Amino acid sequence: LWSVLADRIRNAEAKRVLDIGCGPGQFASCLFGLTDIQEYTGLDFSTQAVEMAKRVCSKGRFVVGDATTTTIHHEVPHDVVVCTEVLEHVPTDHAVIGRFKTGVRCLCTVPNFPYHSHVRHFNSASEVMDRYGHLFDRLDVWAMRANVNHYYFLLDGVRNANAS
Repeated sequence: LWSVLADRIRNAEAKRVLDIGCGPGQFASCLFGLTDIQEYTGLDFSTQAVEMAKRVCSKGRFVVGDATTTTIHHEVPHDVVVCTEVLEHVPTDHAVIGRFKTGVRCLCTVPNFPYHSHVRHFNSASEVMDRYGHLFDRLDVWAMRANVNHYYFLLDGVRNANAS
């Protein structure tokens, strides 16, 4: 999945990435290795994850913050927003997307399987489209197999001006 995301970022010639829910920095390190990005800013609610990310990927900038209330989208210039394995954990997922800057390409992922920390999961790409389609222009949803039973749905679209 990370390779697919990196490929889309590389093909879009994006140079500045904003990652909402960046975790401990492995994806940031992957992007610096597989793409030509020049700037990466990651936001995570976990102080521990941000500290780990700073050690794992010294090229990136990492910030502790809440995806539902952050103003980072307007503070950090970026060409693309990445938000992987976050929306399924947040009861107010539309509020998270509502903070994304209008007109910016967004790459998000959500799972097809329940887990104790998930507040939702999706059984099909059409369910993903039903939940998030009105928030994006030119939204494509792709099922990416994780293993024999698990999929992640990749959302690739441009944030539109619709209210969350």
